Amino acid sequence: MSIVAVDVGGTFTDLAAVDGGSGELRFSKSLSTPPEFERAALDCLAKAHIDPRSVKILRHGTTVVMNTLLERKGAKTALITTIGFRDVLEIGRGNRPEAFNLQYERLPSFVPRIHRYEVPERIDAHGKVLQALDRDALRAIAKKLVSEGIEAVAVCLFNSWCNPQHEIEIGTYLRAKTSCSVSCSYEISREIREHERTSTSVLNAYVAPKAASYVTRFDGALRKSGFKGQLYLMGSNGGVLTEEDTRLRPLLLVESGPVGGVAGTIEIGARTGLRKLIAFDMGGTTAKAALVEDGEASVSSLYWVAGYERGYPVQAAVLDIVEIGTGGGSIAGVNELGALEVGPRSASAVPGPACYARGGEEPTITDANLLLGRLDAKHFFGGAMPLRRDLAEAALGRLGDKLHQPVMALASGIVQIATLNMASAVRRVSIERGYDPRDFSMVAFGGAGPLHAVAVAQEIGMRQVIIPPNPGHFSAYGMLFADFRYDVTGTIACSLDEMDLARAQKLFTELEEEGSRQLAGIGIPFESLRYTRYAEMRYERQEYTIKVRLPAQCDDRKEWRRLFEESYRRRFGHSSSDVGVDVVVLRVVVDGRSARPQEKAKTEPGTGAIPPTQRPAWFEDTGMVACQVWQRRDLAVGRRIQGPAVIEEEASTTVLPAGNEAEIDAFGNIIITLGKSS
Repeated sequence: MSIVAVDVGGTFTDLAAVDGGSGELRFSKSLSTPPEFERAALDCLAKAHIDPRSVKILRHGTTVVMNTLLERKGAKTALITTIGFRDVLEIGRGNRPEAFNLQYERLPSFVPRIHRYEVPERIDAHGKVLQALDRDALRAIAKKLVSEGIEAVAVCLFNSWCNPQHEIEIGTYLRAKTSCSVSCSYEISREIREHERTSTSVLNAYVAPKAASYVTRFDGALRKSGFKGQLYLMGSNGGVLTEEDTRLRPLLLVESGPVGGVAGTIEIGARTGLRKLIAFDMGGTTAKAALVEDGEASVSSLYWVAGYERGYPVQAAVLDIVEIGTGGGSIAGVNELGALEVGPRSASAVPGPACYARGGEEPTITDANLLLGRLDAKHFFGGAMPLRRDLAEAALGRLGDKLHQPVMALASGIVQIATLNMASAVRRVSIERGYDPRDFSMVAFGGAGPLHAVAVAQEIGMRQVIIPPNPGHFSAYGMLFADFRYDVTGTIACSLDEMDLARAQKLFTELEEEGSRQLAGIGIPFESLRYTRYAEMRYERQEYTIKVRLPAQCDDRKEWRRLFEESYRRRFGHSSSDVGVDVVVLRVVVDGRSARPQEKAKTEPGTGAIPPTQRPAWFEDTGMVACQVWQRRDLAVGRRIQGPAVIEEEASTTVLPAGNEAEIDAFGNIIITLGKSS
C-alpha cells in the first residue's frame, strides 16, 4: 500500500488505504483503544491485510489535542509576558456571553496567576524597541520555572507580532537553561489582538508535551511493527502537516480529527460537479458540519475551544467546523427540569452503548435506533459485532420509568431530539454565516451520519443528500485527498484609503515566499504550489473583521472595497458605502498538491440487484412500517429506490423515509432527492 490514512475517533478508529500502482482501495474499522490509540491503528492495518513495511506514507487524524484541552489534562504551564499584561487572560475583551446572568463565571485559565511572570521590556506598534529586555529579570524567572516544576512555558510579549526580537531571546535562553517546552507567540501567530494571541500561545504550550508524547508513541508503535515510511498528521486548516510542524505548533491539530471528511467532501464536489456542499459527519461521539463552496472549505482565522465566546480563543487557521455532542454513543437522560435530553455525555468506545454488551447501562442513540428497527442486530459492523436488543430495551426501560414513557415512544423521542440538535449545527455553518442551506447538497458520512442525514436535511429545508461509498470510513478516505497547506499572515492595520498598495503587494510577496520555503523544505516542488490571497477587513470603528478573497494582483482600492462589501452583504445582509474601510491582516494560503487516488466513473448501466428483504422500521412521518432492506454492495449504477427503505453496508446504514428517492450514480454515491417519489 502506497498511502494509508488512519482517523482515530472517540469511539471508532477508521482506516483507508490506496495502492499507488493498481489503485486498489482498502478499508477497515476497529473500536478505539484509549489511551493507547496506536493499538487500534495497528489493528486496522491487520484487518485490512496491510503489511506496515509496504506503507510509504501514513496520514493520521487525531483528537488528542482537543481532548487534552477539554479534559484539562495538559502540562503544568507558565506564561511570560510584558510587565503590565499579567492579567490579559482574565480581562479578555471585557465582555461576557450571558449579559444578564449575574452569576456567570468564566472558564478558569490554563495558567494560574501565580505562574504568570512579567518581564520588563517594551516594543511599540511599529516594531521599535522602547525598553530593552531585562535579562536579570529573565534569569530570575528561569530559576522560578525550575523550582516550581513548570513543564511548559508560553511567551507572549506586547507587540511582538511586528518585532519578535525579545521573544526570540527569551525562547533561546529558556530552551538552553531549562527543560521546559517553550511556545513563543511569534512562532504561532503574528496578528494583532493581545488577548487572542496570548490565549493561543498558552494553549499551544499547555498541549505541547502531551501532543509530542502522543506523536512519539504513535510513530514508535508503527516503526516497531515495521513501518519505514513518512508519518504526516492532519492539520486543522485542512492540510497535511509534518511531525516537525506539530511538535512546534501542536495547537494546529486542535481539529485534526474532523478535517478528513471535509477534504473528502471537496473531492465529491469535484466528481459530481456540485459547487455548494455541506459536509455532515456523525460518528460515535459527536456530529459535525462544515460548508464547502466552489471546491473550497470555509476556514476561520479565530476559533473557540469549549464554546463560542465563552471558551478559549485560538488565533489560527481552522476549518469552520461546528461540532456538537450528538453521536451514536450520546447518552439519553433526564435534565434538571425533568425533561428528556440527549448528549453531550457519550458512552464512547468504553463501555459503549448498552447494546454493545461491553458494560454500558445507559441508553444511547444507537440503542434507540436498534429498537426502532433502523439497525440490524445480527449484521452490525458487518456481522463482526452483533448487538443485544434486550440490553438496549432494558436501558431505555429504566429511563422510561423515570419519564413515565413507553420504550418505543422514548426511542423515537431520542431520535427526534438528536435530529433537532444536529440540524442546529447545520444552521450555524450556513444560515448564521449568510448562506441559504436550500442552495446546498448535504454530503453525509460517519458511521451514524447516513442514519439521520435525510431527517436533518428535511428539518432545514435541504433538497438533496449524498451518501458516498464507504461512509463509515469517509473521514479516513478524505485524508487521502488532502494537500499540503501552509497559512501565513502579516498585520498591516491601516485604512484602505491610506494603505500603501505597493507595501501591501510587497507583504503578500514576502508571505508567499515564506510559505514556499516551508513546503519546499519537505520536498514539495515550487512548480506545484498554488497561492491564494486574503485580507481581513472591517468598517472603521468596528471590532472584528471578515475574510475577503483577493485576486493574485489587485492594485485598485475600489476593487478591494467592492470585494469587501460583497462579502459583508452576504454575511450580514447589508453594507455601508459611505463608511470607511480598514485593512487589518493580510493572509496567504500556499497549497502543495499531493498524490491522490484516481477513480473513474462507471459508464455501464446496472443490471439490477438482489431483491430486498423486509422488516418493520420507524420513520418520523409514518411511525413503524414495513420497509425494504437493501444491501448496498448489490446496488448497481442507475438503480433507483423509493422510500421507505433501509440501505445497509458494513460500517453504516442509510435510512430513506417515504416520499424520497435514492439513485446510485456513476461513482457509487447514493443520491437522495428529497420530496421525490415515483
